[in-house]
Amino acid sequence: MPLIGQYLKYMGFSGTQIGVITASGTFAAIIASTFWGKVYANTGNKKLLLIFLCFFAAVTSVVLSNIYIYVVFVLGYGVMYFFQAPVMALSDALTIDDKKPFGYVRMWGAVGFALGIFVSANVAEALGLGSIFFIYAGCFLLCAWAVIMICRREKSNRECSAPLEKREKAPKYRYRDLRSNKKLIMLLVSAFFLCGTNVANNTYFSFLYIKEGGTLAGVGLAFLLMAGSEAPFMAWTVKLSKRMGTEKLILLAMILSVIRFAWYGTSPAYFLLLALFFLQGAVNGIILVEFVKYVSALVLPVYNGVAISAYYAFSSSFSAIVCQFAGGVMLDNFGAAGVYVFFALYNLVGLVLYIIFGMHKKTEKKGK
Repeated sequence: MPLIGQYLKYMGFSGTQIGVITASGTFAAIIASTFWGKVYANTGNKKLLLIFLCFFAAVTSVVLSNIYIYVVFVLGYGVMYFFQAPVMALSDALTIDDKKPFGYVRMWGAVGFALGIFVSANVAEALGLGSIFFIYAGCFLLCAWAVIMICRREKSNRECSAPLEKREKAPKYRYRDLRSNKKLIMLLVSAFFLCGTNVANNTYFSFLYIKEGGTLAGVGLAFLLMAGSEAPFMAWTVKLSKRMGTEKLILLAMILSVIRFAWYGTSPAYFLLLALFFLQGAVNGIILVEFVKYVSALVLPVYNGVAISAYYAFSSSFSAIVCQFAGGVMLDNFGAAGVYVFFALYNLVGLVLYIIFGMHKKTEKKGK
């Protein structure tokens, strides 16, 4: 995904068109997250649902690689995201529901992302940018295979083999049930001004890096270091959250994010971007783990799937639409540095709201 911007530029699309395409995928992600989140919450076949989504994300990626018309590409990108977007949210919910150590499990996503972009960038430089769609498809098929292996290792795999149908006489858990949870709403609003920039950065970082003297393969190395640094920070986050608390740890990540993007806005040389790669690890390593934990702490356990999907749909996906589209416009008018000045100001709003809402204060977990 971090190379999609360079592929679209290669196809001849403008910065604004790139922003529209990436935003269309994120718009589809909002619909997908709410739709599949409700399916997840009301089905006993959670792992089968995850396998289904991974498979169709892979298929649509291969189809998309053969589309060259702008309008059709926008639609196809949205379809691909309809299957792809819920995978992360539902994997997170499944990890928490199964009472797995979330921070330690989640850090392997950072490892996979870092290795994936490093390999993809080098393959793309050697074979062409069109190869990224097939690497993407291969990764999602591997993900589906991994879930199938988990099913086989479980003592009872009825959940993995049964048809996708709702549990008999099970209560329905809906988003409307969360509207009265004011603290959750305030957290989602604060996160809205933070999480979108981290998603959009995956698209626009390559423009900044290459503009300041880097290469396409260098983008892969940069993401290997930056995303790879998220893994150890995720592991440290487990220990840090016990000392500082989730609430204050998120506050620290928000401050670092503002500083990081403000510095990017000064157009630092590509080797300096590489040298301070760990800034992404420090920010994302905390955010990707602690925001999900914070959301989970504010709702009853039965609402985890719905609440986490709502977090991804609004605070991540909807926010990313704003950042991706605005980033494309900024790219056309103010260059790559202008994109990051906007990101820094956007994050600053989230930081101020987080403090005003008192979200940095200790929260008691709801229910058992």
